[in-house]
Amino acid sequence: MAQLSSGVTTFHAATGHIEYDSVQFSAPPIADALSTCASPLAVVEHLGVQCQGRATAVHTSLRDTLVVSLGSGGQVVGQLDGRSFRRDLQRGNIGFVPRGMDIEIEYPASSGSLMLFLPDALLPGVMAEMGITGIPAMASAQNERLRRLISLVDNELRAPGFGSELMISGVLRAIASMLVRGNQPVDPGICSRVYMSQAKLHRVIAFIEAGLDQPLSLEDLAKIADLSPFHFSRVFKLTTGETPYHFVCSRRLARAQRLLTDSKMELAELALSCGFASQSHFTAAFSKAFGTSPDRYRRARARS
Repeated sequence: MAQLSSGVTTFHAATGHIEYDSVQFSAPPIADALSTCASPLAVVEHLGVQCQGRATAVHTSLRDTLVVSLGSGGQVVGQLDGRSFRRDLQRGNIGFVPRGMDIEIEYPASSGSLMLFLPDALLPGVMAEMGITGIPAMASAQNERLRRLISLVDNELRAPGFGSELMISGVLRAIASMLVRGNQPVDPGICSRVYMSQAKLHRVIAFIEAGLDQPLSLEDLAKIADLSPFHFSRVFKLTTGETPYHFVCSRRLARAQRLLTDSKMELAELALSCGFASQSHFTAAFSKAFGTSPDRYRRARARS
């Protein structure tokens, strides 16, 4: 809790994500952090504030931020970069606040939102790769394609799969491309004559095989290939027929099957060997992929 020079009392969250915790609310906020504090992507589910009626939030954005409305009914009004706006509150509406921009809003106190604070280098990197400058703020608007992409990130954070890091990284780049491109045409020459030799492809695959027990990011793989992440994703799929995400998933699934069949490794250790932080996440992902739990899979293989 803090007090402004005007004497108005404000409240702050304590999620561990400074991007959200620095927001000044008119009442104590209720929130869950969906990402870890070490993650370059910070995701917080804002569940409303502890008061009746309407609430206010004042903030200078520390990162490029996407806000997805989780409620409907009423209106959100405020100022974004000094410009006034008023919108009907609809579930799925999306706002975008560029880094360093001031925002002040008033909204129904019980209304929630999903807030994605994007990695610092994401939008500048995609802008440079696509030869485009300038991204306008967006107060609140319907964008079904963008909403679906954000939903993929949300779902992956809540239930990580075998290629979680790459999946999220790839979707974030798709989100960034949509934000950067807007209605501007992309220079067709920007992606021409991009090529990955077989030698570089083999180095990338070797890096993946050696790091299946570690987080693997799109940026890491692109660096091995001496390409930007934007170009790497396209070229890798053209070369292998699979996206980096699906390629890593298939390798981790194969390792999990092999270890369950050929070793007596405890599931907690096996989960770490397949790149998972916990046995529960591994069990959920394996069950989703094969329709059976790791324990049942192991017992079935032992009987065969």
